[in-house]
Amino acid sequence: MADLYAYFYELGHKLLKPGGRLGYISSSTFFKTSSGEPLRRYLNEQTSVEKVVDFGDLQVFEGVTTYPAIVVVEKSKPKPNTRIELLVLEDKLPKNLSQYFVQYGGQMPPSQLSTNSWHLEDERLDALRKKLTQGHTTLKEVYGSPLYGIKTGLNAAFVIDDNTRKRLIDEGPRSGELLKPFLEGKDLKAWHAEPRGLWLIGIPKYWTREQMLIAEDLSLDESTAWEWFKNNYPALAAWLEPFAEKARKRSDKGEFWWELRSCAYYKNFEVSKIQYAHFSPTPLFHKSVQGYYSNDKGYIIPTDEYFPLGLLNSRALWLLITGLCPFVRGGYYELRAQYIETLPVPNANGEQKKTIGDLAEQCQSLSEQRYNIQYNFRRRLPDLCSTEQTFKLSKKLDQWWMLDFDNFQKEIKKSFKLSLIHI
Repeated sequence: MADLYAYFYELGHKLLKPGGRLGYISSSTFFKTSSGEPLRRYLNEQTSVEKVVDFGDLQVFEGVTTYPAIVVVEKSKPKPNTRIELLVLEDKLPKNLSQYFVQYGGQMPPSQLSTNSWHLEDERLDALRKKLTQGHTTLKEVYGSPLYGIKTGLNAAFVIDDNTRKRLIDEGPRSGELLKPFLEGKDLKAWHAEPRGLWLIGIPKYWTREQMLIAEDLSLDESTAWEWFKNNYPALAAWLEPFAEKARKRSDKGEFWWELRSCAYYKNFEVSKIQYAHFSPTPLFHKSVQGYYSNDKGYIIPTDEYFPLGLLNSRALWLLITGLCPFVRGGYYELRAQYIETLPVPNANGEQKKTIGDLAEQCQSLSEQRYNIQYNFRRRLPDLCSTEQTFKLSKKLDQWWMLDFDNFQKEIKKSFKLSLIHI
């Protein structure tokens, strides 16, 4: 899509006379994405950007999810000593955009529209961003790039719930060897995770061959391998067999259809690591020491330290993250590895690292304690329901701690159809 925007911008630019102006309504996604880099470079080098309006998450076109922006350029070489007029909308669409632009718009130097990304913000914020980043090593250099979660290609087959896990282990005790605790992106929160009892059937590529002690350079047909798997893991084979046809069609399967795609870092999920969500409205980083795997809507950074956890959940780094990562509908940012790996890691001494690490560990401990209290109380709510009723927790009761006492009582009565309740 960015290529298409670049084509139309370039075409319109060529039609202009020198000094002519062109205004385009397009998606704002090219502001930060890697695919938008050619267009950013073209506008930075071949035009003088005069005005930018970013509509953010506001939906201008009915029935279509877009992230529109208006960019006005002049056909001339860049003018470094000028100021770009800008407006970033957040809450609502103004009735009169022109009047609102004059009243609430700001200015920034063209230097903030770099080839790497466009930051539409006050010069003071831009100066702060540079102060935070310049002269520091990056997260990639110190801890390595974030690693993607597991892509199964067929979650219906390879991701199971607690009840299914228990049944498979009852029917075949060896099944437990291949079942890994699993989190989805929506389970990853700030300072803690909220597991929902999911498990991954984690059979890596070439696992079957290795267990059968057959070298990689020797042929192994599927039927022979499947017979071995059925004999050794009958419960898992019975569960997976109905999915065989769909599993074979995956582009990301292992050597055999019951195996997962190749991944060089499966073991990194089973050690101490920082986990975080791909879609994040706020910092959602936590330390995981329980061997949880995660799906491709989450990432891991293998480390024993709490120091980087404190950094990643800080307001300072969140400022950088929101400036680097693409914004999507609902107030979320896409925390792609290519952006997070560039975050700065300050050259802190041992005492400073310990102080920040200790505080991060305390934050995580308190957050986990709070979540356990919330979860355990929520589990008791069905006790208020009569045995004749079907229990279903409402959205408000699912987050009961957000309600004051009066509203909590009202929601209980409403959900369980109680005329009188004693709490």
